Amino acid sequence: MLSKFLLQNFRSFGEEPLVLDMVSEHGVKSHAAHVCRPVESLRVLRNAAIYGANAAGKSTIVHGLSFMKAAVLGGMLPQGALNQYCRAGADYADEDSTFEIQFTSNGCAYDYGFTCSLKRYAVNSEWLYELSSGQPKVLFRRDAGSQIELGVELDQRLTAAEKTRFEIYRDDFISTLRDNAALLFLPAVGVGKQYDAGSGFAAFATACNWFIGQLQVMGAGQPSPTSKFYSSSKTLDDVARVLGALDTGISGLSKREISLDDLEKYVDFGVAMTVRQFLAAPATPGNSASLALTVRTGASFIGVEKAVGKEPKLTVLDIRHRGSSYGFDFGEESDGTKRLFDFMDFLFSRRNDCVFVVDEIDRSLHPMLTEKLVGLFNEVHKADFSQLIFTTHESGLMDFAYFLKDEIWFVDRDGRGESRLYSLADFDGVRSDARLAKNYLNRRYGGVPVLEMGEALAALSCEEAVDSARSVFI
Repeated sequence: MLSKFLLQNFRSFGEEPLVLDMVSEHGVKSHAAHVCRPVESLRVLRNAAIYGANAAGKSTIVHGLSFMKAAVLGGMLPQGALNQYCRAGADYADEDSTFEIQFTSNGCAYDYGFTCSLKRYAVNSEWLYELSSGQPKVLFRRDAGSQIELGVELDQRLTAAEKTRFEIYRDDFISTLRDNAALLFLPAVGVGKQYDAGSGFAAFATACNWFIGQLQVMGAGQPSPTSKFYSSSKTLDDVARVLGALDTGISGLSKREISLDDLEKYVDFGVAMTVRQFLAAPATPGNSASLALTVRTGASFIGVEKAVGKEPKLTVLDIRHRGSSYGFDFGEESDGTKRLFDFMDFLFSRRNDCVFVVDEIDRSLHPMLTEKLVGLFNEVHKADFSQLIFTTHESGLMDFAYFLKDEIWFVDRDGRGESRLYSLADFDGVRSDARLAKNYLNRRYGGVPVLEMGEALAALSCEEAVDSARSVFI
C-alpha cells in the first residue's frame, strides 16, 4: 500500500511540497474496511478522492507517481524531464526537485526517494530506508551524485560474497554515471536481479517489484495498463455480467481469433509493428499458454497469447448486446462503455495489494456510474490491501456515505499560480451530517474555479450584458 507521497518543484508544485498522506490519524466510526493494517504499526487509508478546479494541479499528483514508476522501470529519469520543474511563481529552474514515496510490501514498510536537477537532467541524491519499529534503517544512501554507501545494519548482515557483489554493482554503476548522470541506483541493483529470500539485498528487488507490479497508474485518456481479465473465458463471462448490470446493454463477451496478416485491419502500422516485435521475442518458458499482452485503442481490443513451442494466437474482443443477434466491435461502443472496460481490472484484480491511480475517474461516465464503480471497488477489496487514488470533478461522490473525512482531498492554486494539496480533515468542525458537496460548491473548502463571466462577456463584445451577467453568474 502507498502510505505517503511527497514531491516538490515538479510541474505546478513549487516551494510548498505536495504531501499525500494516506496514514489515518483519526478514529473510525464508519467504513472500517477503509482503514487497513498492511503492517502492524500503520493504519493506511484505502481511498484518496482528489478535487480541484481545472488546471489547479490535480493531475500533477498522477504525473508525479507516473514519473517515479517510469524512473524505476527505465533505470533513469524519464525522457522529457528537462522542463518539468515548477515554472509558476518564483524561478525554480536551478532548484532541486524531490520525489519520495513510502509504501508497504510483503509485510514491510519502505521509504524510497531521490532528489534531482531536472534542468541539468541529473540525480543528486537517492535513498532507500526500511521503516520498522523504532528508528528507520538505512538500506543505502547516495549523495553528491555518486557517493553510495550501505546502511550500517545492512552492511553487518551481509556475507563476504554479498559485499563483493554489492561492490561490483556499485563500481559498475559509478562508471556509467560518467556518461549519464540521470541514472538511478535502486533499479541497477533491484530490477531483474535474483536474491535469496534471506539476503540483505532482497529489499532492493522487493522495492522495485512494488513499482513494477503493484503501482498501476492510468493517466487521463489512457486505457488501463493491464487487462488480465481477458485471459479467461470464465472471467469474460463475469465481466459481461458486471457491464450488463451497469446498464450498458452488453450481454456477452468472447474472443474471436484473427491472423497475424489481419492485424493491421484493427490497429495502425506503428502498433502492429510493436506487436510483431513482441511476438518475435523469445517466449517465456512455462507449462501452458497464457495471456501475454493486450492492445487497446479507441477502435480495437486485441489479445496476444504465446507460449514456448506454440504458434502465437491473436484475438479480438467480440461483444454481444441484449436483443441483437449481431456481434459488435470494441470501437462501436460508446466512450462511456469503453471507459468502463478500464475499470474491470480494478474490480477483477486477483492481486490483494495493488495501488490503482486514476486521473479523471469520472471522464465519460454518468455520475451514478462513477459512484457505483467506487462503491464496487471498496466492496470487492474490503478484505485486502488494494487502494484507489483518483482525481475527479464529481461532487456527488463528496459524501460521508462513500469516504472518510481524511480520504477527501483538494488542490488549489495561490496567487502565484502554484498548487497546494490539503485534506478535508484539515478543516475543524466538519460534522458527520454535513452536506459536503453543497459546501464545496459554495467555496467553503476551496478547490473550485473562480469564474469571471463578466470579463468573458466583455471580451466577446457583449459589454451591454456585463452588468446583468455579474448578477446572474455570482
